[in-house]
Amino acid sequence: MTTAKILVVEDEAIVAKDLQYRLIKFGYTVPVIASSGEEAISKAVEISPDLVLMDIKLKGSMDGIEAAQ
Repeated sequence: MTTAKILVVEDEAIVAKDLQYRLIKFGYTVPVIASSGEEAISKAVEISPDLVLMDIKLKGSMDGIEAAQ
């Protein structure tokens, strides 16, 4: 059985770390956390995650909806 890779995109560091901790506790792999839409796109291309868990409101010029498109 392979472990699903999840990319967490959250600009609040405490929330992102809590999500990462909980997902790992449930057996998922969270190789990286992105904090902006631009970084999310770059990391998604790099790690090819099975799932992206992304906040809608992000710091920077791109929100979560734009990044998902």
